[in-house]
Order: sequence, then C-alpha cells, then structure tokens
Amino acid sequence: MIARRTLLAAAPAALAAPARASDLAVRGSKAYSESAMVMTVSLDDASAMTLRFCRFPVEGQTWLWCHVFHEGRFYAFTSHDLPCTSERLAGVQLARYDAPPLKTELVRLRRGGKLLPMVRFSGELMFHESRSAPHGAGKVPGRIHGQFLGVSPLGAQVLEGREEIYGFCDGEVEIGGRRLTLNGLAKFHEQRQEAPRFEQPFCYSWLAGDSANATTLLGARGARGGWQLDGVEKPLGDMVLDPPGDERKIIWKFKDGSAETGRLKAFVRYEVPVYDRKWTGSFVKGEGPGRDVVGVMNDWAGPPDIYAAARARAAV
Repeated sequence: MIARRTLLAAAPAALAAPARASDLAVRGSKAYSESAMVMTVSLDDASAMTLRFCRFPVEGQTWLWCHVFHEGRFYAFTSHDLPCTSERLAGVQLARYDAPPLKTELVRLRRGGKLLPMVRFSGELMFHESRSAPHGAGKVPGRIHGQFLGVSPLGAQVLEGREEIYGFCDGEVEIGGRRLTLNGLAKFHEQRQEAPRFEQPFCYSWLAGDSANATTLLGARGARGGWQLDGVEKPLGDMVLDPPGDERKIIWKFKDGSAETGRLKAFVRYEVPVYDRKWTGSFVKGEGPGRDVVGVMNDWAGPPDIYAAARARAAV
C-alpha cells in the first residue's frame, strides 16, 4: 500500500482538458492586458495564500485565481470567464481590481507614478478542496480579507511593465469551517503588457527569509530578477535549477560574478488549467543564501526545455 504522505507529495496529474472557449478568446492575443497579485507564506510554512487578478480589457475578460493552504489542507478557486470593463487600471492612482458578480477585490494606490506600500484585498468565494481543481465554483465556502504592507521595492526588472514590492501581510481567512490568521512575509506585483500571456515557458519564484527577498524568472535565454540580502540588492545574471519536482536544487548566478546555492522543498504542489495545458504552482520552504526561506515557485513548462538550456549555459 502506498503511504498517504507519499500520495500527498506526488506530482499532480500532467494532462489537461481541452481548452475552454474563454481561454481561446485570449490565447495568443497581443492586446493590452494587466495583472495584480498578492502572495504570502508564513515563516513556519503552516499557511499560505495567493490572490491574482488578470484583466483583458479589449476582450472583456478577467481571470481570477485564489489559493489557500492551511495545516495540510489546500483550497483553490479559479475562473477565466469573468467580465472585465474596458478601462485600464495599472496606470491609475487608485485601482480597484474586481470581477462582479463575485464579491472579491484588490485595491491599490499610486502616487507620483510609484506604488504606495499598502494593498487591501477581500473576497467571498466557493473553493474546491483540491490540488487539481477545475475552473468554477466549488463546494467549500471561504472568506478572505486583509492588507499587504510594502517595505522594499525590487529595483532589478523582472519583466518590462512589471513592478514588485516586498513586505508583510496581515489578515484572516475563514474556509471550510476553519479560521486562520495571515501574518507572514508577502509580495505584491502589478504588470501590464501587450505580449501574449502563457506563450513562452518560464519558472517564476518569490522567496523570502530573514532580511532577504528574491524574485527570479527563468526563461529559455536566461534569468532575470534578483535577491535583496541584508539591505543590498544583487541583480541576477542567470540561474540553474532542477525541473519541477518535490525538491529542487538551485544555483543563483549574479551579475557581479558571485553565486549562491540553495535547495527548495515543496510543501504543497498544485495545478491550474490554462488553455489546454496545466500551469503548476508550489508553496516551498528550504535553504537560500545563508538562511532559511519560504515562498512560491511556479512553472509553465516548455518546449523548449528551459532547465536543460540553463544547464547547458552553465557548462560553457
């Protein structure tokens, strides 16, 4: 008999259903889109949450993702067929990301073109208790509310049109008859673009620990982003890491010629149906540059094989 722990740690199913009509409406679109996301993981890795809006104003479509982990139980809500107004939010002073008729929103402020260090979020959703949940409402009622308090923006650019700020999250979640407090390290980002989304393979991560934060993005031609370590930012030159799995070794190679090694272990892995494939996410803990870290690591697998390409670059 296979142990329950082994089943829980196993990778989610790799196959996805045929693409939904709502996904086909935006797949490959070069029209303007924008996204905003808050994510938080407690230092004891007992709880974690992400909330993401992605708006396609030209197509009139909003994607909403929310994932909650608490003491071994995982809840997911995703929908790609929510309405969207034609206005563009990413550049305005006061932006309210929402998706009526759902009672879920994320509100952020700007001043002088810069993100201000506070984001408010709330939601009432019907979740699936599943690591491979379909789109649409589940059977588990959940309510979230809280705020992100930013401390330090990332200077190194991960993508054009994207801004990242690190900080803390304070809030509460009631889900499945249980209540948890959100009180952990956190990150917020807002991104605008006109390139198609989910077209090229990538591995994205946010990691945080004692006086440390990192955002990294590995693609076919290299890596971008960087670490903030003890108040000093170290831009990333490249990185090498294992393909998606329960445990992954990493080498972060910085532009100044130095390097750091780490190892991450997923305490939960999950999937989101995107087009006719699966986006894979994970909440992780492990070893960073000289300290313990927690965070997220998410993959949109190739081809091309970005992990093999990184190993090949390192071998030259």
